[in-house]
Amino acid sequence: MRRRPGSSAQIPPASTPADREPPRERTGPRPRPRRPGAPARRANGAPGGYRPSGSGLTAAGAAVFGFGGTLLGGLVDHLATDRLGFVFGFAFLVASVFVAWKVRAQDWVAAIITPPIAFATTVVLVSTLLGDDTRESYLSRVGLDLITALSFKAGLLWGGTALAAVVVLVKRRAADHP
Repeated sequence: MRRRPGSSAQIPPASTPADREPPRERTGPRPRPRRPGAPARRANGAPGGYRPSGSGLTAAGAAVFGFGGTLLGGLVDHLATDRLGFVFGFAFLVASVFVAWKVRAQDWVAAIITPPIAFATTVVLVSTLLGDDTRESYLSRVGLDLITALSFKAGLLWGGTALAAVVVLVKRRAADHP
């Protein structure tokens, strides 16, 4: 024990929070030790050594990046050439692959669904915002533009979706077999 200077009174030693509180009991099940040679488990309990860290794009983030990249390419291409051509196609493919590469493991399905939706939405918005001023009704003009884009750019649509699916499958295979 210490003494105060100039006094004969003793100061008790300082106690730590651990000394004041009783030890807490653990609640919930205890983790079981893994058997030697047993495969590692994912966070959801499925076999495999990959534990998703939560980093990457969510499904909503995948939709925003896929749609945003495709729309930006479509607007630039339509303003430069008055049609949807090479820049739109390149932006669509890049956005599809980027989304598939960056999406979280829990949201892999969104990476495959996003490209066709982004493609169709971009065609409709570009047709609506920058379409020719004709005497046709709005629905006729946008409907014909969408049918034309789907018929003449079907290879691009299938290719972007297939690239996204291949990237997701490669990532999934790499995650399942570390």
